[in-house]
Amino acid sequence: MKKKLIAGVGAALLIVLSAFSFQGEKAIASDTTVVLYNSAKIGVIEETKEFELKAGLNEVPLDELAGLNIAEVTIRPLNDGVQVLGVFSRGSKGDVYSANVGSEVEIKLRSGDVIKGKFLGFKNGKIAVEGDGYYLINPGEVSYFKAKNLEGKASVYAVLQADKAGKYNISVTYRMANMSWESRYKLYIGDNAKLYGYVVLNNPTAQEFKGAKVLLVAGDVQLHRALPQPRVLYAKAASAETVQIGEPQKVEAFYLYKLGIVDLNPSSTMMYPYVTIEAPYQREYLYESWAGNGERPVYESISFKTDKVLPAGTVEIYRETEDGNLLIGENSIEHTPKGDTVRIGIGRDYDLKGTTTILEQRSGDGYSYYKVKITLQNFGNETKTVIVRHHKWGKIITSSVQPIDETASYVEFRVTLKPGEKKEIVFDYESRY
Repeated sequence: MKKKLIAGVGAALLIVLSAFSFQGEKAIASDTTVVLYNSAKIGVIEETKEFELKAGLNEVPLDELAGLNIAEVTIRPLNDGVQVLGVFSRGSKGDVYSANVGSEVEIKLRSGDVIKGKFLGFKNGKIAVEGDGYYLINPGEVSYFKAKNLEGKASVYAVLQADKAGKYNISVTYRMANMSWESRYKLYIGDNAKLYGYVVLNNPTAQEFKGAKVLLVAGDVQLHRALPQPRVLYAKAASAETVQIGEPQKVEAFYLYKLGIVDLNPSSTMMYPYVTIEAPYQREYLYESWAGNGERPVYESISFKTDKVLPAGTVEIYRETEDGNLLIGENSIEHTPKGDTVRIGIGRDYDLKGTTTILEQRSGDGYSYYKVKITLQNFGNETKTVIVRHHKWGKIITSSVQPIDETASYVEFRVTLKPGEKKEIVFDYESRY
């Protein structure tokens, strides 16, 4: 048999777009909620489905749950007269890819070519397909991979008991690994600081959520175990569509943003503008420190007040010039409450030197303690004021310099250095968890 090798660039994994069928049920339009987190690659999906049930026991298919951990699935009846007796997985080999080995597939390449045949699995990191020839396909060249063997009998199903025949509404909640959201910012420095913020939605899965109500959670979510690593690599697609995102709602320790109704396309990244700030700024110098020994650079920085809550994210920094906007660097923004000061380093200052020394460190069950010394030196000919930001978890106990700001994740000090001057800050903090 003739072997055909389709080469490509880069490493990618398989994108499976399965053709599902739901026998005897239909989903209610625009009644899907997707909750995304910026601290964990996980999406929590809640769908309301309408089932046509007979009196007695009913097996209803839930094919969209194939390959997921059914222990993380919650099914709740929304009407009286129906009970959920259980959720079951049938005939699964552990993941959707293994379950499709030997099935008929259709693969479209980035070149536009379409290959149809029997999926034989992977060989040497390439997709093996037997059709009108024997194909070894580089996954990086795949636009989509459609498997047909999931049509018909469900691999995941629920058993429902109805008191009498009729239509019943059921809530299905489940997790999808690798979905997430993040903030991306663009900062333009001219007469004022102009900050543009974007919400970036990541859906690298094969699932499509049309007309979904999307909620964005900012804050650290504690999970009992690490979620599996991605099995798919998404193709990026930017969107210029504008959505209206209001002020976040404080829920427990998190901020909740309501994105509204969005079509979450499969295997895609979507970016929406959501915040614009223009404010006067001040020039400062910023030394960022962590709980580890070593010398670190001091950056020239700008600071300005924000009138909106800013989730943590990456910021691109541009200098406005007569000839256009010049990219001068990239940094990050910590989660910043409304009314707080944003500080962003924009370039290294070689006249200033900062060093962090851990003087003492202790840890135990649910406890950690650090004593830190930060040394700053000014080798230049001008007096300069440095903002020292030390990233930590916990609360400051004592300090040789009064902090100007402290949050759960960092503490800031202000130090003024004359030419040739050297100063030290010594402080300690502890964390209990």
